[in-house]
Amino acid sequence: MIRLSQTWDDALKALCYIADRNELVQIHDIVISQWMSETCLRRIIPSLHKAWILTSKQWRWWWVMLAKSSDKISLYDIFVAVWEEVGITDCTKDIYCEKKSNCYTTDILWNLQRWFNSLLKMQTLDKIIKK
Repeated sequence: MIRLSQTWDDALKALCYIADRNELVQIHDIVISQWMSETCLRRIIPSLHKAWILTSKQWRWWWVMLAKSSDKISLYDIFVAVWEEVGITDCTKDIYCEKKSNCYTTDILWNLQRWFNSLLKMQTLDKIIKK
């Protein structure tokens, strides 16, 4: 089973909210509307900023907006920005496995991993918010 973290889920919800408004958005508004922890969101924002997904303004309150067009931000970009492991199994995360050379499932798992990465790269924020 592929399990996504709460951090990734929060990042995606926040980015969809921001993309849907297409303007500077107050962090507090995201927290209230998306029912998420402000502490968690404030931890995610620097990673999204560093990955050139968000740009921010800090006045009395924090304000954020997308750093680029929503059609240029893929789910894969978000995964990588919040330091998620994209591998569906340990062997597809390049973790050493002594059984890898004799494993029957390695090839199929790598094919699934490539498909999963491709799917994440095809899905962009603009596609999600238009649904």
